[in-house]
Amino acid sequence: MMMRTGVALGVLFAAGMALALNPIIQEGEFLSDPAPRVGPDGALWLFGSRDEDVKRYCSYANDVLETRDLVNWIRHPGILISKGEGDAVPASDEQLYAPDAIFHNGQWALFYCMPDRAHREGVAFAERPTGPFAGARGLAGCDQIDPSVFRDDDGTLYYFWGQFALRGGILKADLSGLEPGSVRTGIIDEARHNFHEGVQLTKRNGIYYLVFADIGRRRRPTCIGYATSDKPFGPYVYRGVIVDNYGCDPQSWNNHGGIVEYKGRWYVVYHRSTNGSNTMRKACVEPIAFDADGFIAEVETTSNGAGPELDPFVSTPARIACVMSGNVRIVTLPGRHERLGNIRAGDTATWRYFNVSHDVKRVALRVVSKRGGVIEMRDVTGASYGRVAVPAGDGQSVTEAELTLTRTFPTGRRAVVFAFHGRSNEDLFDLESWRFLGKRE
Repeated sequence: MMMRTGVALGVLFAAGMALALNPIIQEGEFLSDPAPRVGPDGALWLFGSRDEDVKRYCSYANDVLETRDLVNWIRHPGILISKGEGDAVPASDEQLYAPDAIFHNGQWALFYCMPDRAHREGVAFAERPTGPFAGARGLAGCDQIDPSVFRDDDGTLYYFWGQFALRGGILKADLSGLEPGSVRTGIIDEARHNFHEGVQLTKRNGIYYLVFADIGRRRRPTCIGYATSDKPFGPYVYRGVIVDNYGCDPQSWNNHGGIVEYKGRWYVVYHRSTNGSNTMRKACVEPIAFDADGFIAEVETTSNGAGPELDPFVSTPARIACVMSGNVRIVTLPGRHERLGNIRAGDTATWRYFNVSHDVKRVALRVVSKRGGVIEMRDVTGASYGRVAVPAGDGQSVTEAELTLTRTFPTGRRAVVFAFHGRSNEDLFDLESWRFLGKRE
């Protein structure tokens, strides 16, 4: 079973695709600040930034992810480039931050932003969402970051941007700039709405939803929050958190995304950090639901995302852990391979959710041991189901450890938690993957 799964994943990765898991971006690749758009072709497109450096946000390229089923995701790299070969933004050689895009007048328009004070925001054009986008031109008066565009039912195009206090205006029909006198300031702000940056406007059943990076918890914008109004420019009332990525990485700082309806269901897209950094972020998706009043219930970060519950009797890559505590984080190795690393005593990692279809007898874990230690399996209540000792190793070789359960693990929809124990503050081991073993194995 493990061999068949590994072959299937290898084929998809070779084709530049990823499966219906969180993160949805291919192993070893990074797409942050995802902006969702449903195209006229029926595909869902997530336009985003590309992270390449643990010490710097974003890069000189914007990328886009494509899906038609929320199961298979294809990454199209370099749809807009600002430096080097393919440079399509001659006004500046700075990095490209969070973009947004819209299909308008028979072509795609990509709204981009940069840290360059003289050329903050602009728009470029292409026939296809995969680019290449060209004809870049600045948008006068838009002098911060994180652009977002919204088309209302009457065809009016609204443009929003900013940090800490949101600005917005009405776009000219040819996208050459904002209509004179249309700019509003302070639409939402940090003090009243927990708004930090990264806004998106969506409309549902006559209600306008502003979705944004929310700084209301821990004074870090790790949440996607939202506010509602009956008018595009407000006034807006803060409504709460949709999803919180806190726990994805010990250094996680921000979040950025939006909500989208696709094939009759609604989803929130967002990102998580990796590699013990504020950057190196990966796009993720979770289903959401609205109550009778149009409010959105907060959802958990999960490993299965928009896909069905996972099968724990098939190999689970450790890199899809959705919540971690302590020093542990997803690490990227040469060759773009990812696993859980920097594991120390007291750390935990959680994967959710699985369909546990029958009795579990043992758990097979693939590890790369360093100092060595103990892996304990728990459920979300903290109940222990067994431990296995991992001897010290060379820090290079992948070996298999087998944990025998000491009590019955419940069937049904379940999360799995591993707690790590040892005597040292040094790294104990890395975790590659794990799977449940039943009575027939």
